[in-house]
Amino acid sequence: MTVTAIIPMWNRADLTRQCVESLRAQTVPFDRIVVVDDGSTEPYAGPDVIRLPNNAGFAAAVNAGWKAAETTHVAVVNNDVRLDPHWLEQLLGAGGWFATGKLYGPTGLLDGTFDLLSRGGFPWRAGHGKPDGPRWNEPREIAMASFTAVLLRTELRERIGYLDEEFGTYLEDVEFGVRCRKAGLGGQYVPSATGVHEGSATVGAWSEFAARQMATNQARLVAKHWGGRDRWAVGVGRVLWRMLARRNGRTVTFPAFPTTPSEPFATDDSLIAALQQDTGMDTFWRWYFRLVRG
Repeated sequence: MTVTAIIPMWNRADLTRQCVESLRAQTVPFDRIVVVDDGSTEPYAGPDVIRLPNNAGFAAAVNAGWKAAETTHVAVVNNDVRLDPHWLEQLLGAGGWFATGKLYGPTGLLDGTFDLLSRGGFPWRAGHGKPDGPRWNEPREIAMASFTAVLLRTELRERIGYLDEEFGTYLEDVEFGVRCRKAGLGGQYVPSATGVHEGSATVGAWSEFAARQMATNQARLVAKHWGGRDRWAVGVGRVLWRMLARRNGRTVTFPAFPTTPSEPFATDDSLIAALQQDTGMDTFWRWYFRLVRG
């Protein structure tokens, strides 16, 4: 097996250098480490850089690196991530079409593990903001993984295509995960593969851009894959998310996109509810499950 690492970046060259150092320190070395500079005003200077002329978004940056890869696998790693030296070794042994591990935030709380998706079209980075514990130390088969730090079989680009560049930044990995679900291509969660993610280091967690993109791309995701189903769950999630955004000083709208016919696919409400109950209910999910039943 051979692996190309893809690091998308938009500014913060200092973080990119730290990320590259952590990739070079892996016990199983990457065959190639590519930095994709997405139109930065603060460019990264390095030996293997793909420079995009304009800031086209995370999806376009990942795709540029993926198209250049000639290895059996690619690893997408955000530039504000520092990986444990055994990260790649652990994931290569896991199998599956993709694999991911456990990321911590700078405070020591979990940044996230694997991704789960509700009937309402809102994802949860399982474990985000929670203390580490037994629930997050169980290897498991997964249907979706965040592209914050993920190992992918390169062949996925032929099976289901690249990231949808219309999403730009935010939920582009969730949309990719939906296509993996529909194709029956699953992955693995490996808790021993760890790293630290600074999180929202480029644009800020509740910046105006982030809030607007999240709402826009949630609407785009539902229009593309829900086929008009689960309107109540979708509506409840949007009301709750507007309230959450307002608490963080943002007003958001969910634009209307043409609905694409789509067959039903499995979602994760039952697992989200179980993990939330075991590890402490977040306000959003407490009200979501009170209002969305069955």
